[in-house]
Amino acid sequence: MTNVSSRRIGKLRKMLAAEGLDGVILAPGPNLRYYTGVNSQLLERPFLFFQPVEGDPQLVAPTLESGPYRRAEVGIEIHDWDDMSGPSGAFAALNKSIGLRGKWGCEGRVPFAYLGHVTREGLELKSADIVLQTIRAVKETSELESHRKAARILASAYGKIPSLLREGITELELGTALREEVFALGGEAMDFCMVQSGAHAADPHWASSSTKLARGDGIIIDAGCTFEGYNADITRTFLLGSNGDLERVYADVLEAQKRAIDVAAAGVAVGKLDAAARNYLNGRRLGKYFFHRTGHGLGLEIHEEPYIVANGKSRLVSGMVFTVEPGAYMEGKLGVRIEDNLIAKPNGSEVITGALPKEFGWWR
Repeated sequence: MTNVSSRRIGKLRKMLAAEGLDGVILAPGPNLRYYTGVNSQLLERPFLFFQPVEGDPQLVAPTLESGPYRRAEVGIEIHDWDDMSGPSGAFAALNKSIGLRGKWGCEGRVPFAYLGHVTREGLELKSADIVLQTIRAVKETSELESHRKAARILASAYGKIPSLLREGITELELGTALREEVFALGGEAMDFCMVQSGAHAADPHWASSSTKLARGDGIIIDAGCTFEGYNADITRTFLLGSNGDLERVYADVLEAQKRAIDVAAAGVAVGKLDAAARNYLNGRRLGKYFFHRTGHGLGLEIHEEPYIVANGKSRLVSGMVFTVEPGAYMEGKLGVRIEDNLIAKPNGSEVITGALPKEFGWWR
């Protein structure tokens, strides 16, 4: 029976051929994990995976990294090297094996320094990111289950936040408590956890600080976690005490998010989701405070296709996983963002973070 990696590589080879490419070059990261089942770090030592349209995959890797690839479920010809000999011999063996020439795709994360080992006369490189993203955008059944599990873990961890909200706790302390809860519940990794209070919430990517929460502060908490490599990404906005301005903005952002979720379904253009949220906020005179896209895809990366952008023409496909996260940010004053994770379905969507409340005041 064909294993997952072999099936995925077969699909990749067909798409490369359709694009007129002779193969693709990958570096350690989500694409290499997707096709081999092995997760490696992108470090300074040259480390590249080559999948020709015809023939077996090839890997040039440091010996200290190559072990798991020898045990991968797909057969890989490995050219390894150590710190004493350097990578030149491994790349020479690669070229002898597959005759690296013609037109090859290359993913964007490949470091320029790595490419110096393969660029030569007769080899043309072009971006393969569209091909790679297109394949990974529609999730298989097992991938969807991993997304659902990650969403359940993260949503459950957010459920602890109401017991932590108090004057004097710092943004960093609140974020640390959330991280601890995620790991206690079985989360695999957390690449980010942003806690933004008061005026900091007007900067959507503010890094948590030692600032203490005060009465009247709105607090945006945006965190992600993974399970088996697949991401969940949730944002909720809280209020410590009372703040009439924030409560009014919250109501409008929540309604904008609900309108975008209501139109989400397979076959719908991503721009329609964005317009549902953005047009509502424009009508509430909040449009100028909403300056980012309405959402992004989720998978082995926290941001990937599909991107839910204004006027976007690409259409959702059943099995795509993505966020819906409109917001409004008033500089020096406040910020509100509410984010959920969805799976596109033929007649709507599944909100896999829906167990976590979001109506104003749920944390009280």
